Amino acid sequence: MNKKFSIALALFVMLSSTFVFGDVDATTSASTWVEETPTMGPSIAVPVAVSGNYATYTVKAGDVLWKIAMDNGMTLKELLAVNPQLKTPDSIAVGQVLNLKASIAMTAVNGQLYQGLGHTVAFRNGPGKDSEDVPVYSFNIAMASAIFDAEGRIVDVFIDGYEIATPNYDGASMPHFSGWPDKEGYNITDHETEKVSGVSVNTAESAAAEVNAWVTKRQRGDSYHMNESNEWYEQMDFYQSFFVGKTVAELEEWFAKNTTSAGRPIKLDTTNEEDLAKLAALTPDEMQVHVDVVSGATMSIRDAHGDFLGALANAYANRTPVK
Repeated sequence: MNKKFSIALALFVMLSSTFVFGDVDATTSASTWVEETPTMGPSIAVPVAVSGNYATYTVKAGDVLWKIAMDNGMTLKELLAVNPQLKTPDSIAVGQVLNLKASIAMTAVNGQLYQGLGHTVAFRNGPGKDSEDVPVYSFNIAMASAIFDAEGRIVDVFIDGYEIATPNYDGASMPHFSGWPDKEGYNITDHETEKVSGVSVNTAESAAAEVNAWVTKRQRGDSYHMNESNEWYEQMDFYQSFFVGKTVAELEEWFAKNTTSAGRPIKLDTTNEEDLAKLAALTPDEMQVHVDVVSGATMSIRDAHGDFLGALANAYANRTPVK
């Protein structure tokens, strides 16, 4: 097996999530909820009702939005996105009907579900050079774990990735790879090394420590320092919500119509003629979708930092029936 593929596969298996489907107890009183730190679990609750393209939930006494979201496999941001009538997170009333994730309703009708795990690997010739004009390199592993319905529509998806750089790059919290044990390192490393014939090399212990310290883009959190007001993980949360209810083919078509040559959603104030032509070709409905996307995410989902759309396509190609 190719060594690079082996590394990517091992990291992907370590990270990938499992989705469990269960029933929502519609008779449980919402007034009995226990306050806790809101965290997203891996399970998806089958909604209590279906209306149009959305599953729905009727607000009960004691309900809070983050708990409704968590119980139905959504983030609070996703729940607010499909309920634009909510002006603030606490603006709900008993008896109010809320939309839940698109496509979960379709799943209840279509029956058969499929789970797929996928990844892509990209090499980045950069970012630039260090202070001594030495080139900096990185490799990127994009990973996706997704549930599809019988028509290939995405029911739920979790996306993350690794970006590993040569150690002369000290930007943000990016993990480093200095080289294989007993081989000359790529650059000076902070990890313990030993001298072999006067050259600094990694030991087995230092290499293991370095790899064990790797964290994903999501795990890097706010320390990623991509966008203080809308960090990487927040933008990917938005994309995950946007992907739901669409097929991989539809997302590929959207990507071709709505992104720049760098793979980023076209900003509305662009002056680039090619991008302006793309925007002009959108229908009014497509433009509204585009505006919604740009309001939630502006980073690329396919570039040298990682082909996340490709990882999702790979997950679809690898899908197997959920029993």
